[in-house]
Amino acid sequence: MSRLYLMLFVVFYFNCNKVIAQDKRGNVFIFGGSGVGAIFTDTARPQTYRYYPVATNHHFMDGHSNICDSAIGNLLLVCNGMILIDSIGNIIENGDSLQPNKIYNHNCCPTQTVTTDGSIILPKGSNGEYYVFVPTITDSAYDYYVVGAQNKVPYDLLQYHVVDMNANGGMGKVVQKNVPLLTHVEMCKVGMMTCKHANGYDWWLLKQALDTNMIYTFLVTKDSVVLKSIQGFPTPHFGYYDLAGQSCFNYTGSKYAFATGGGFMNNMGAHLFISDFDRCYGIVSNVKTIAVPYDSTMTTLDTLNGPMDSLITGICFSPNDSFLYVSRRYNIYQYDLFEPDSNQRWTRIQAGPDTTQLYFGEYKNLVLGPDGRIYVSKYTCSPFHNSVIDYPNKKGMACGFCKLCLRYDPGPCTSAMPNMPNFNMPKKEPCWPLSQSDSGEPRADWSVYPNPAFQTIFIKNAKGKKKTLLDISGQNILSTTKDEIDVNGLSKGLYFLYCDGIAKKVLVE
Repeated sequence: MSRLYLMLFVVFYFNCNKVIAQDKRGNVFIFGGSGVGAIFTDTARPQTYRYYPVATNHHFMDGHSNICDSAIGNLLLVCNGMILIDSIGNIIENGDSLQPNKIYNHNCCPTQTVTTDGSIILPKGSNGEYYVFVPTITDSAYDYYVVGAQNKVPYDLLQYHVVDMNANGGMGKVVQKNVPLLTHVEMCKVGMMTCKHANGYDWWLLKQALDTNMIYTFLVTKDSVVLKSIQGFPTPHFGYYDLAGQSCFNYTGSKYAFATGGGFMNNMGAHLFISDFDRCYGIVSNVKTIAVPYDSTMTTLDTLNGPMDSLITGICFSPNDSFLYVSRRYNIYQYDLFEPDSNQRWTRIQAGPDTTQLYFGEYKNLVLGPDGRIYVSKYTCSPFHNSVIDYPNKKGMACGFCKLCLRYDPGPCTSAMPNMPNFNMPKKEPCWPLSQSDSGEPRADWSVYPNPAFQTIFIKNAKGKKKTLLDISGQNILSTTKDEIDVNGLSKGLYFLYCDGIAKKVLVE
């Protein structure tokens, strides 16, 4: 994708960093000790105030999410990973115990802590119902890993709940609960994000496994949630430490990125996983592993955690898809995705605390707001302020790291921003193979049919020419000069058929 195209795209969707918001489901960010609300309007910065009374004792420190109605942007539903809360601070009917009993009672107040990406809310069609996705740990795994004090503590359960916001006079009710999607799979605590399907109304949900760099991809429709693919990649090797990190898609949904952890006392695992993403078929391809800059300076107050940059804590693409921002505990970096000179790709846009060391909460996940700014979360409790990247579409220091510019005085102790998908991701249709350029319809050059294929594919207008079939990682599956290829024994998914200097997609069902 050229820079010219990206600039035209940004002009169309952004005007002075303001999104032309067709969908206002992400119009409010709820976060913090008792629920700070950042409400995005047409003002220069979002209005902030304490959303819930202190007496509600609901906490949104990490792993939380929320959603508004699409037309006006009024808050509907908030999830802190353990419970579901309505717009006035009450637990909705059947909205408690969203996780197994032992992890649910692990903290004094039921709330997901430490880890980001711990829940996400999606519309279930347009009838007022919503999916709530939550990764967690079963009671048996809790006994083995947590009580048994093992070196790693993976999640082993991904489940969802369904909320009907038409019930109880519009205050909501959980009508389906604890529906399992993945069981007995070692999953990363972080690393769960969604992307709109190319059709503009269905969704893809991607969940990262622990350590093995396996990606589980689900198709989310108004009727069902179905596991569509499992893809594995040899690099990078992130390690077991997964209390920090984040996954994200770029604004157009064409790229996916993930990073987590690193070593406490070294830079092990300090890499980005960046790939292309096919919104039609939910396929990750063209994978790159990118080392992240590392500041080995020791912290002044926290010697136990070692160097300032011992953890990768968050990532976020710029709205124009040109840059990727990476937060570490004490520094924030910008990576230029289109810079040809490798020595010029990285810029450290913030070095060290954004306030005094005593009050610095350390940087955590990064979230793109509907106003086109990137909001910087805090790793630990930090009162009354968060920093903001005002102009993330600009290269280097011109991106405008604004210290403590999201203020909410007086307010409770706050930390991470909510896990929020891009509800305004542009539609991309028609999906291949419906388009003429990639379809199996006869053309002047060679063609392949049927497509999608179940048992055999046939190649027309390429008699005697060499045909090579590759998987999405580029591995050669077979080569032949025949005009038919048996695909019955291949795994379901996307493949590429090369012949006569031309590549075509082949979907095996």
